Amino acid sequence: MRNKKTLGIGGTVLIALSLCLTGLGPQARGQDAAAAVAHEEMLRTAPIITVAKNESTGRTNSWKVYLNDGEKAFRAIFKYIHRPRPRPLPSSYQYELAAYALNKLYGLDLVPATIEREVDGLKGSLQCFCEGVMSEASRLRKKITPPEGINLEDAFAEVGLFENLTNNPREDASDILVNTSDWKVWRVDFSEAFAPDTVRLTASPFARCSRKLYAKLLEVSDETLRNTLQPNLNSEEIEALLVRKKLIVDWLGALIRDKGESAVLF
Repeated sequence: MRNKKTLGIGGTVLIALSLCLTGLGPQARGQDAAAAVAHEEMLRTAPIITVAKNESTGRTNSWKVYLNDGEKAFRAIFKYIHRPRPRPLPSSYQYELAAYALNKLYGLDLVPATIEREVDGLKGSLQCFCEGVMSEASRLRKKITPPEGINLEDAFAEVGLFENLTNNPREDASDILVNTSDWKVWRVDFSEAFAPDTVRLTASPFARCSRKLYAKLLEVSDETLRNTLQPNLNSEEIEALLVRKKLIVDWLGALIRDKGESAVLF
């Protein structure tokens, strides 16, 4: 599926891609894994046309990368800083890769396609740029509401759960992106995630999740999690994540016992 809308940026015509750029509607969550794999391959192999290195003001000093595979042009975000724990003020592109891997393992569709690639001689994470979105902070400030029949609360509940799992508390809602044409929700910026803490985050509450995600939380073994995350996280970060996962499962289990399954799982 391809969105035919074109975007003129920096003299380059960009064709907005489905899923990782323009997004799919909330009902399509988890149903387009093949498209995610295709976007990973595009990020991995498409020739780089231009690299804009001075457009970011954030702590991660990310670059905006323009690519073109001969059929379509698109943008991506490149992060190369690698200051992992236990170094002071940890921040690493490896945490971006871990968040995407965890997102895939649990069958979520919250983190845009992300791969490791070398750009201008530096290794880093390359992530699809989300086009046509606004931050949740901006949406709330502008009082933009979804049409009848669109339930953002379900998506936000899973964002909160994923923030707890990755230990990536939100300072505000700027890292939650919403596409107001189809109301797809993304969660971005995990470069400081996975601190080895073992508590639930008060800044990222949740009291519900999908049946599919709850089943995955119960099904995926600790050993599978370790094997998935070992390339990107150290053992302390992984073991703390396993404790947080158990806290999440126990919390949801208690809610189901108290309120009933239909009130907690959607």
